[in-house]
Amino acid sequence: MSESNQSLAQKFYAHFHATRSEFQSRLEAVKAVAPASGALEQLSVDVAKLRKELTDATDYLPSYDQRQYELHLKEIEESLDRLRSASTVKPKFAFKRKTPKATGTPAPSPVSSSLTPAVSVSSENEPTSRSLALSGRSHAYLDFTSLHFPPSAASDLTMSDLDHCIVNLLPLANESRSSLFTALHVRNVRNCVIILPPIDGSALLHDLTRCTLVLGCHQYRMHTSTQVNVYLSVASNPIIEHCSSIRFAGYPSCLANRLGGGASISDITPMMIQDFSHIRPTPSPNWAMLSRERAVADEDWLQAMHGERNDVDTTLTRLLPSL
Repeated sequence: MSESNQSLAQKFYAHFHATRSEFQSRLEAVKAVAPASGALEQLSVDVAKLRKELTDATDYLPSYDQRQYELHLKEIEESLDRLRSASTVKPKFAFKRKTPKATGTPAPSPVSSSLTPAVSVSSENEPTSRSLALSGRSHAYLDFTSLHFPPSAASDLTMSDLDHCIVNLLPLANESRSSLFTALHVRNVRNCVIILPPIDGSALLHDLTRCTLVLGCHQYRMHTSTQVNVYLSVASNPIIEHCSSIRFAGYPSCLANRLGGGASISDITPMMIQDFSHIRPTPSPNWAMLSRERAVADEDWLQAMHGERNDVDTTLTRLLPSL
């Protein structure tokens, strides 16, 4: 991607997600009251405008980004359609309620029917997709038992407000759980080691300080983070922005061996890293490749996987970036 296209893609990314967040807030506001046709129509116009902007941007957006934007837009359009359906159903039943010549059979019909839209609208407040979350923990060893899994279906994985934790979500030798993670969202994590299998979608990380990450994903984006060592397998160019002291290395082979033959591990090279805060021909001062001498040794990874889980701080000392 050329520098000009990279800059355009960065601007579109910020614009799209800000607009998407605004749409979601407006949808929630409409759900809280009886849907008004004027508000829904204006939302429809604005969503159509964003879709046109996405179409116009396809020349410089990576194909994976385009697919993600399409999925986000589709979610908004489906929510809008459900609200529009609810708003058209309600008046229909209101007219039935006022019919003067009603027999015994249709008389109770308006009561039961008028409850149906309320149930439909209230269900809109539920998440459209299941999400697994780890939040608000410190000085803890967190694994699959720390998550409450839904009975089925893949889920996004969210981590927030963690401090001095080890998060180990690699499957056991006789298990295969990587397909449960469709995307990763991480925010406000400090002094933590996070070990994950490859996930099916993107990884978006904000506000990390002195952490060590092991993960695989299709797309990697990190914002406003510092002093993070990233052991990464990624299918596209990793992107950082407003970051410093970030070091990259490949996914550790000793951990990849635990994933079995079904896992796809991609090597990472210096040419792949894109720093949106340093769009210049000179090397970025904000990241570097992690040298073999400074990388975590295989025996330390394995000890973290199988060692004493009550001694989290000692393990963190071995695996976290040096102060």
